[in-house]
This record gives sequence, C-alpha cells and structure tokens, in this order.
Amino acid sequence: MKTRFIITIALLFGFTTAVIAQTLGDFTPKEDRGAYGPRKFPSKDVYIANFSVNFQLYNLRSASTKGGFANKMLSGDTKASLAVGLDIPASTLQQITDEAYQEFVAELKASGFNVLNPEAAAHTPYYENYERIDNMEMSLSEAPGVVTVYPSNTTFFVKGFNNSGKVKREGMFSVIGLADRQDEVMSYSKLSRDLNDATIVNADMYVLFLDVNKPYQGNGAKLTANTNLRLSAYDALTSRMASGKNSFTDKIGITASKNKEYTATARTAIDFVAGRNKIGGSALGTYTGVLKKDLTINGVVGQEKVQSYAKTQNSYLGVETAFGKMYRTEDISVENTALIKADAGKYENGVEQALQTFLKHHVGEFKDKFFKN
Repeated sequence: MKTRFIITIALLFGFTTAVIAQTLGDFTPKEDRGAYGPRKFPSKDVYIANFSVNFQLYNLRSASTKGGFANKMLSGDTKASLAVGLDIPASTLQQITDEAYQEFVAELKASGFNVLNPEAAAHTPYYENYERIDNMEMSLSEAPGVVTVYPSNTTFFVKGFNNSGKVKREGMFSVIGLADRQDEVMSYSKLSRDLNDATIVNADMYVLFLDVNKPYQGNGAKLTANTNLRLSAYDALTSRMASGKNSFTDKIGITASKNKEYTATARTAIDFVAGRNKIGGSALGTYTGVLKKDLTINGVVGQEKVQSYAKTQNSYLGVETAFGKMYRTEDISVENTALIKADAGKYENGVEQALQTFLKHHVGEFKDKFFKN
C-alpha cells in the first residue's frame, strides 16, 4: 500500500521538529496477572495468532456549550472543533511493523521456543469457518484516528468483518457481535488444545502521538491537544469516525455524512495462553505483559500545544420594544486544523526501539517464569 496518510484540509505547517536524538523515557513493564494459582505451560511450541501495531495518525474532536437566558443575560451556543494529524508515510508504518515482528520471532527462537507456522493451525477446529488472509491490509476500522498495521508476508485467520470493517472476535459474546480482544484471548485455550497445548500469543501495541483534553467549558467551547509520542499503557481514544465502509476521509471523520465521536481502548499488551482444563475449559497457563505507565519516545515529535476555543457571546443590555426587552446574541463556531511534521526516519527508529524494548522484556519474563530450566 503506497497511500500516505496525510490530511489535506487547510493544514497548518508551523510545527516542524528539529530534534536530533531518539531516546526512551522510563520503561516500567509489569505482568497483569488475573486469578492467582498454579500456572502451567506444557509445551515450548508457540503459535502467533495476532501481531498488530496501532498507530495514531489523526484526531478530530468537538466540544460545545449550549446557550440560554439566565440572570438577565442571553448567551449563544458555542462549538469548537480541533483536527490534528501526523505526517508519516504508510511505508514507514509497514516497515516498523515488519521489523518489530521479525525481531519478535527471532527473540522467541533465540529463547528456545519453536514458532509454529500458519499451516499448523489452518485446519484446527478452532479456525473452522474462519477466513485465511495472507498479508493482512492496513485497517482504519479498529480504533478512531488509528491505522492498524500487520506484518507483511504473514498469514492470520479472522472470524470475519463487521459492517464498519472491524475484525470480528471470538469469545462468549461473539454471537451478538460484542466480543472484544480480551474475550478472544480467553478463548485461546481451545486453540491451544487443538495444537497439542502450544502457547498462543497475541501481541497488540498502540503508538500514540497526541493527548486531547476538554477543559472546563464554562465560558465557551474549548479543546486542547498536546503532542506526546509514546507506547501507550492505557488510554481511551476518542475521535470522530464514520460507522460504515466508506472512503478514507469518511473513516477519519472528515466527510462522513453520519458520524459521531467513538471511544476505543488503547492498551499495549502481549498475551501468552496455553492448555485447557478439562473441567471449566479455562487455560492451564496465562501470562499478560503490559506497561505500568506510557513509554515515552523522545526526540521525534516536538512539544506542541494546539487549541480551539469558541468564546461565548453574551448580551446583557437588550433592546426595549413594545413587547418588552429583547436580547440578541450569535452562536459561535471555531475550527482549528494542524499537521504535526515529523521526520519519518526518526519516527521509525524511536518507535522500533520502544516496540523492541517492550516485546523483548516480556519474552524474557515469560521464559524465566515458566521455562527457566
């Protein structure tokens, strides 16, 4: 795919970065352990059911206040919209994902694990009626303002896609289309059983570049965005997004006729699941590697602050008429759009470093906890 994910609407180009080195902030990994008790990983075979990197490239938010008459004052409605994009070519995102995946597989093998190929899982009962996809395409449907990228020259199996193009998940709520990533991970005990207790891996990482806040809206609608490139520990991503399978500009919320703001969880996590208990069907072993806090990526995106503010217009005096005093005010709407410039090479180096740090640590932790001998 040669598309460059650039937003071409009245963009401001005043935020060019001139930083030299890429460094990481404090790395604070942890295991997100669920129920305590004995855990067992019977096999050193590993099957990678999913590997995806989610890159935030765009955010479009709106804030509004409702006017009215109170305390002898008429106030108008206000609305502020803020659109911020990041100028990174799609080829760079694919390169980052490919290299992270290759390094991840190499790390597993160097740690003594046998990485199963897709053919080993292709005919399992778990993947019956699944769609086999070689070279999964980038997707704008998984989270608002985010492009999800899968490694090239790999094969994954998907349950299908919903009306918006989002991947359907396996799990207890899959029948009604509400299964999420965690539901799918919990179902991996079935796939592990089909693969002779192999460990099933799901790695899903989020690279964000923006913090968007809605301050107190007391005197008008206001939005503030601060650049902050990071590997996300846990964020709630909110942005305008079309709900149907429409064009690229619909997907990111610019031209969609029927759109609203959507919120999705952005949590960087890697799961290892193995075995299946005969009673209850739960996994014999689980390990979930996450971050305590965001892993910042310095020296790539300049520290910028972008605002959109629509101040309320008030009418205190009014005009005397035969019918009494009449007040008049206007509704105010303000839009601000900005493109954050970043050097693609620096972005690639910084993000790759963050991904490698996260994945290498948790492969090592998984090995040391369960395969030390």
